[in-house]
Amino acid sequence: MKFLERPVNWLLAISLAALVLLSNWAVFQRYVMSQPLHFAEEMSVFLFMWIIMLGAIAAERDDRHLTISVLVDALPGKVTKVLDVIMSVLAIGVLLFAAKIGLDLALASQNRVTNILRISYFWIYIAFPIGCVGISIFTAHRLFGVLRGTREDKTNG
Repeated sequence: MKFLERPVNWLLAISLAALVLLSNWAVFQRYVMSQPLHFAEEMSVFLFMWIIMLGAIAAERDDRHLTISVLVDALPGKVTKVLDVIMSVLAIGVLLFAAKIGLDLALASQNRVTNILRISYFWIYIAFPIGCVGISIFTAHRLFGVLRGTREDKTNG
């Protein structure tokens, strides 16, 4: 999965930098120059959506999603492994179902465009199914690690 790490990191970094620069520029233009950037809000929504989904992919890749593991930590190792497999399979199923719904929404909205930038809403909405598929890929990778017994225990590290 190393081949996916660098592109996700770069896209995330570029999107975040663009959002910070755009926000600062918009504030400067509005309050110092008294000339607001009319496109800043639409571009911010676009960037936020992509940052959220790319960040979720990166969090799953690094096994950094928030978990409450009090009950799981009290269970024996084999039971924990079975629960991890069940939860991973369920998560992949839900993610792929959500990706299908998100793709349907993105395709249905491809003829709608934003008011100022005239960008198709497809490019905003497609971030969700791409994010769901990306998360499910890394969840499946982690699941295979659990099944092979090569997954590191994040609770002790």
